[in-house]
Amino acid sequence: MYTEEVTKRVLKALRSNDQKADEHVIKSLSKVEVMDLYLQDYGERISAGEIRRMILDIFGVHLEGISALEKLRISLFSKGQWIAQKPSDLFVVYTGAGDVDVNIYPAQYFIEKTGTTQLPEALTFKLEGLGYTPIESGYYYRHPDGKGVPLSFKDQTIAAIGEVVMTTYKNL
Repeated sequence: MYTEEVTKRVLKALRSNDQKADEHVIKSLSKVEVMDLYLQDYGERISAGEIRRMILDIFGVHLEGISALEKLRISLFSKGQWIAQKPSDLFVVYTGAGDVDVNIYPAQYFIEKTGTTQLPEALTFKLEGLGYTPIESGYYYRHPDGKGVPLSFKDQTIAAIGEVVMTTYKNL
């Protein structure tokens, strides 16, 4: 459920509070309680980078990745809500429940400015290289094992889109 690092720190904090501590107890805690115990174990010496990693490990939210989306003009729908979205975004990354599948398609602003509803060839080439397949509205990927796509795959997808934005559509 949680990374080894999170589990280790939460168990240590529970034991320091003289509470029963095993992995079954952790599973019964809310994510906020897990975060509080994790921070308790760290004390006052936690860095901003460690806090971002903790949020990723506990909540599955990649703050550094989300921050990069603004510059790259990418809208992101994930975990049932819009994580990042602006009217001037060029492309949309839309993930299904559990991040098991991903749709990439042009944003409305891109369509208005370019006059096309198709993704640019440079991007389709990169997406196909990652295992995406064309669909009517864009490109689609589904994890072969039915699991959520790994963070490294998400990063590769964002990097592919970002490279096309920065080289071809930076001034659009």
